[in-house]
Amino acid sequence: QALLEQAALAAREARDVGQGLAGQLQIGFAGTVLYRGLPQVLRDFAAAHPKLRLALRELSSSEQLVELVHDRLDLGFVHTTRVPAGFSQILVSSQPFMACLPSGHPLANAKVLSLDQLKGEAFAIVMRAVSPDYHDRILAACADAGFEPSLAFELRHWLSVVSVIAQGLGVGLVPAALQQAGLPGVAFVPLAQPLAPYDTHCLWRTGRDQSALGAFLAAVREVAAR
Repeated sequence: QALLEQAALAAREARDVGQGLAGQLQIGFAGTVLYRGLPQVLRDFAAAHPKLRLALRELSSSEQLVELVHDRLDLGFVHTTRVPAGFSQILVSSQPFMACLPSGHPLANAKVLSLDQLKGEAFAIVMRAVSPDYHDRILAACADAGFEPSLAFELRHWLSVVSVIAQGLGVGLVPAALQQAGLPGVAFVPLAQPLAPYDTHCLWRTGRDQSALGAFLAAVREVAAR
């Protein structure tokens, strides 16, 4: 059995080299993608293309756009609606925002809550420099609900937002996928008036989806379709 597996691996490696599927891809990703399909893409692709090395860098969406425009990344997994000209994209996932509360909060066991019920609370939020689209979207949603949130914490990572809330230091609006982080001390409550969803896109320069990059994008499309 081991010899058969080695022979199959050698055959895949020889095929990949012949098709230009060797070398390295530079991939950027925002941290929350770890909860929305990226690990499955990486596992599937590594098994199918063992000669192609994947070099991954965790970067904010804004940082990835800079790297992509300067061709320092082959593709990125981003959370932004601001796609530069000359780039193509795949929608990888779309998920709702939820209220994130300390587990001891009076609303922590609510089935659903209205955003105006969080008026007067200290908010934790991602920095605008890191995620301008979603920073602005959260502030606009609060304004529509009739209040301006008190921003006690502006943080670089969504997981940091949840961590601060778990310590009882505020509340926030976060992507639903962060429930999978499994941090204790927090509750996630659906919103009665949903915000526009939190979308994850795979982004790459148009016309470069050949050989190695094209094979990786095929794996992304397969996982996105599940």
